[in-house]
Amino acid sequence: MMPMATANDYLQRAVAALAARDMNRAEKLTRDLLAKDVANVEGWSLLALIYQEAGQPEKAIDPATRATELEPDNLQHWNTLGYLYLLLKRWSEADNCFARVAANPDVPATLLLNHAWALIELGQSRAASQQLRQALDRSLEDELVKTIREDPRYVKLRSLLDRLK
Repeated sequence: MMPMATANDYLQRAVAALAARDMNRAEKLTRDLLAKDVANVEGWSLLALIYQEAGQPEKAIDPATRATELEPDNLQHWNTLGYLYLLLKRWSEADNCFARVAANPDVPATLLLNHAWALIELGQSRAASQQLRQALDRSLEDELVKTIREDPRYVKLRSLLDRLK
């Protein structure tokens, strides 16, 4: 008789399926994991990533939200949820996610950059500039500048970047 698969077994197999770009299998294994352990934050976070990687950001919102509810102090969960809202052009909801944690001293530069993106889309240039300045201060500046210059998602931040330089 085979032993029952543990939550960790499902998680590891789901991650491997995602790495192999087998989205259906990754989703099924993650759903099996969450059926065993509905409070498994890694499972919710992984399910959000699976949907995001599959180009389904709308489906990723619910599992990403669940991850923030289970671990409200986890900066990465808020960055993920906010980023999904950015992909969906839901600027105010993205701003709300980033604003919740932007003052945290450990906030990563990518979260601040994404917050600047939401703010510029909302027409809040001054606030966007402040977030962008903080992002530059917390990053390897050349890398962040290169990202802003090359990634079309950040095109509206380029003029702010020029003014900050």
